[in-house]
Amino acid sequence: MKKTLFIALLLIPFLGISQTTKPIDGFLGIKFGSDAATVKAAIKAKGGLFLASKSTTELLKFTGVKLGHRASSLFAVKLVDNKAYEADFFFDPELEAKIIDEYDALASDLNDVYGKGTATKTFKSPYADGDGFEITAIQSGNADYQTIWESGENTLSEVIVSEMSIELTYQNGPLIDKAIAKDKAKEKSDY
Repeated sequence: MKKTLFIALLLIPFLGISQTTKPIDGFLGIKFGSDAATVKAAIKAKGGLFLASKSTTELLKFTGVKLGHRASSLFAVKLVDNKAYEADFFFDPELEAKIIDEYDALASDLNDVYGKGTATKTFKSPYADGDGFEITAIQSGNADYQTIWESGENTLSEVIVSEMSIELTYQNGPLIDKAIAKDKAKEKSDY
């Protein structure tokens, strides 16, 4: 009896604390499938500035958009049939030498919200992880850092691009499939 009670008491902390993760169903509180007017109004309410001269009906660009405490250098939303299917944040590090640290810090914050993402690092010869030349490898396109979170048909990915910025992309699966099909049809019509 005492043994059963002891085991039950040991299990209570594990059963009582359940980690909840947020589903990837949109970005900045904006649901996937929202129309352009809704996206513009929501981003403006968050302090973002719409770049009308650099935007189209299928691509909305903004500056002054923050994700948590991080200010993005550019924020873009892609639409298909006036429905948002992708949001891209671009973050420029203060120092290029700190880009991996900033990438890791953002990944850690996202892990806290969406659960543990799948992280990968790949290097092309002559570079290797831990050789002290990771930044040079990234700049020359010889290293890839990527973390992916999945939630149903939606994904979130974080990558370091060779231009030395961090790109964070939220995507809706069904709508991105629709956008790809639409692009393929347009490309075929060009022939």
